Amino acid sequence: MAQQYLKFNDYTAPMVDEDGYQVAEAVTSVSNRGRTMRGDMKGGVLFTVEAYNLKWTNISAKDVAEIKKRILGKQQFDFYHFNSYTAQWETNPFIANNISSSYYSLVDGHEMANELSFQVTSVNPLDIKE
Repeated sequence: MAQQYLKFNDYTAPMVDEDGYQVAEAVTSVSNRGRTMRGDMKGGVLFTVEAYNLKWTNISAKDVAEIKKRILGKQQFDFYHFNSYTAQWETNPFIANNISSSYYSLVDGHEMANELSFQVTSVNPLDIKE
């Protein structure tokens, strides 16, 4: 079976770190959700969105730039990824948040980032089947 890679629009990114693909689904509930004095839940879930924390270490500055060109300041971008809810590779619209990068080599032609990390969050909620 062929190895799959994350894609941001038309750019295939290098492989993330071993711990660089962390699931972080976000659940949004009704505003009056809470518990009764007996501990019973009241209110309900409105929707859940798919989100992932991504991280690369020792990544070339050129790869960092290529990824940033496709995610920074964008209303949305196409993200080809492994959906942890459906256990399938698919493309969906996402947005990026909390983008952080640090560099350890600024030698001309050999620039390297110590780390690139950010969170991607789906534009659309998960289609959760009951």
